[in-house]
Amino acid sequence: MRKPTAIAALWVLVTGLAGTSALAEPIPATLAKALEGAELDTADAWAYRKTMRVDAMDEPAVTSVVRWDPSKPAGEQCTVLSLEVAGPAEGKADEQDACDDAGERELYGDLRDVVNDSVIETVSENGEAAVYRITPRDKDKGFSMGGVQVDVGDEELKDLVGTLRVVKSGPGAPYVERLAFNLKQPAGNLVARLGQLDVVFTYAPEATTGAKLMTGMSVDLQLRLFTMFNVTTHVKSSYDEYVREK
Repeated sequence: MRKPTAIAALWVLVTGLAGTSALAEPIPATLAKALEGAELDTADAWAYRKTMRVDAMDEPAVTSVVRWDPSKPAGEQCTVLSLEVAGPAEGKADEQDACDDAGERELYGDLRDVVNDSVIETVSENGEAAVYRITPRDKDKGFSMGGVQVDVGDEELKDLVGTLRVVKSGPGAPYVERLAFNLKQPAGNLVARLGQLDVVFTYAPEATTGAKLMTGMSVDLQLRLFTMFNVTTHVKSSYDEYVREK
């Protein structure tokens, strides 16, 4: 089983808490067509550049740029191209940290897990794009993505809303361009209250092969603890310069 990323685990957990239940329904035709061809995106097939910025709490923001090449021997697959710290920091930024999970990303096929576990509602559709609202089909199962499965039975995040956008025209269409989850209002209690949670994944077709590959991921989170401490985390990653290695 492919190792899930930390972001995938976070996403599965928080979206799983949005539980609802419903009978299985057919996947809309446009979305089903957009999910075809996922076999072109595998973890060992693509080298790419990953740019990541992490801004967490009071720590200086760190921006790293790495090159991941799965065709190289273990231990040599990640090359750090640059590592910058915005402001004073204790010690130096760790290149090994920049390489942690560099080879882990949400494959296009992982979207099938999300869709299969969801109730799909068409919000809008025209010749250019289709937009869907998604919620977990079974609150006791939640969502799975990237090989992660979380059993949930908590409805504290019932106001977490998922949307999925499919591009219908242009090169490589149709394809899922964006999967996003947003917390519409604060959730929690006096001990821990979640004020903001936005999770976004983006995809696009690769120019030479048409393979649909991840282009970005972002997480914005704000948590208040014991009514006194604010914990904020902003993570933004982009993936580009893909080269097929296998």
